[in-house]
Amino acid sequence: MVNPLPYSDFRSDTATAPTPEMFEAMMKSSLGDDVYYEDDSVKALEKYVATLCGHEAALYCSSGTMTNQLAHRVHLCNPPQSAMVDIRSHVFNYEAGGISFHSQAAVVPIMPANGHHLTVEDLEQRLVQDVDVHYAPTRVVSLENTLNGTIMPLEEIVRIRAFTNEHNVKLHLDGARLWHASIATGISMKEYCSHFDTISLCLSKGIGAPIGSILVGSEQVIKKARHFRLLFGGGWRQAGFLAEAALWCIKTNWPSMEKTHQQAKWLEQALEHVGCFITNPVDTNMIWIDTTDAGFVVEELTEELSLEGIKITGSGTAARLVLHYQISDKVIETFIGVLRKLASTPRMKVLIDMTLVAMREKCMSMDSPTSSLGRGSQREQNPRKKLELNTTASEPAQDPYPSPKSKVSFSPRKESFDKGESESEGKSEWNVRSLFRRSTKQRPRSWYESAEVIKIDDMNQGEQQDPSEPKHLDVRRTRSLDLLPEARSISMSSKEPAEDNGKKVKKASTFHKMTQNPSKAFRRASVRVQRWSNLLSKDRN
Repeated sequence: MVNPLPYSDFRSDTATAPTPEMFEAMMKSSLGDDVYYEDDSVKALEKYVATLCGHEAALYCSSGTMTNQLAHRVHLCNPPQSAMVDIRSHVFNYEAGGISFHSQAAVVPIMPANGHHLTVEDLEQRLVQDVDVHYAPTRVVSLENTLNGTIMPLEEIVRIRAFTNEHNVKLHLDGARLWHASIATGISMKEYCSHFDTISLCLSKGIGAPIGSILVGSEQVIKKARHFRLLFGGGWRQAGFLAEAALWCIKTNWPSMEKTHQQAKWLEQALEHVGCFITNPVDTNMIWIDTTDAGFVVEELTEELSLEGIKITGSGTAARLVLHYQISDKVIETFIGVLRKLASTPRMKVLIDMTLVAMREKCMSMDSPTSSLGRGSQREQNPRKKLELNTTASEPAQDPYPSPKSKVSFSPRKESFDKGESESEGKSEWNVRSLFRRSTKQRPRSWYESAEVIKIDDMNQGEQQDPSEPKHLDVRRTRSLDLLPEARSISMSSKEPAEDNGKKVKKASTFHKMTQNPSKAFRRASVRVQRWSNLLSKDRN
């Protein structure tokens, strides 16, 4: 089939364009009014599809979203109510919450336990029967076939049909690409559709019509859906030329899907050959890829393919490729040529190797016992004790796990707070980052990494500090972010006359209680603390 567009589009199978042959068929359409049910071309399309699917009637609409929503609105007519759907389905993710809006129903998304398709066991766990007023009873189960290009087994559909019949629940199928499942498995559309109360079939995805989807069901269901279609604003007048194009596409393009599936398998093999990982089974016309192991990102592939007149969609290392009847074998060969070019580029392999080496070196450095970032053997053997390092009087031993009762201080220098002790006695110190760091994840570097945090075992009760030296700003852990008044009062105490020892002990006890109030607020207030420290330092000077 000749592609009338100047490019080949792998973004979706809705990207096909009308052909001259299609326009010829459209010229033969009737000119009646479909709102009055007087257009012969629309009626012919609806009758043809209803017979093909083994149902009584059908309704031609402008989009698959509309046909899905009409079906749910017909079934969900008595709130409170709910519908069970696949969490990956179109009705749940890409129809703007239509079921909740139009049908006043809760939606229960379910992830299949097997990761491929819903089963009776998945549904049994979430079924809500009308026995408890606290819950919205299940009225509809909505399936999708194909889903992300994968085919749902007919055997499981039969089991689910028996399950819904047992509990008086309606069963709807979003069969936008059911045409593909029928061609791939050899199972007729009539056999598939016989197990559902309503079926939505897209006429533009794969089939290649310019626009439209069709809803299939019983006479009573379609009559009500036609009423709701007008309510939704979906009634159209002279739609015959679109219906004629859709009917022509079903008869002409549907049989060509077998070749499209062969092309998808061909391209899948080429993608795997260059290192791409296929994330979903390629059952029909859709290929989901991960390019991580191939050594290039999707943006690079997109750029190279655009030079050859090929469009794809995706980002990072993930992409979806959708084939259709307007993709030729020559285009597939061009696509494969671009893949080989990217896979053989030395620059990309070198970058990958360098990245892997850097990652290994990073891991080794983090596991090193002497690394400040690592979790070494010393820490693993004795995680809550001080590291026994060779220290001098100017280099106190470090404790990477501070006690939760420790008082912390942002200080420009080391200083002993116990009379008669050297700088290396009666205290330990650690980096602020260790205080904030979680046990399994390294906190990002920040401006306060170089600040020193000092653990104080006893309050200084008798040491006289040299007035010429800067005084420490002692900061408490607090449930409040308002630290300034207390901190300022402590700072001002250095300017007051000398007091007797009893008053100092009382003041030290009060401040000690003030500091022993741990809270997560201290972490959030770290930036403010630094600013207050600078402000108070200026006041003292």
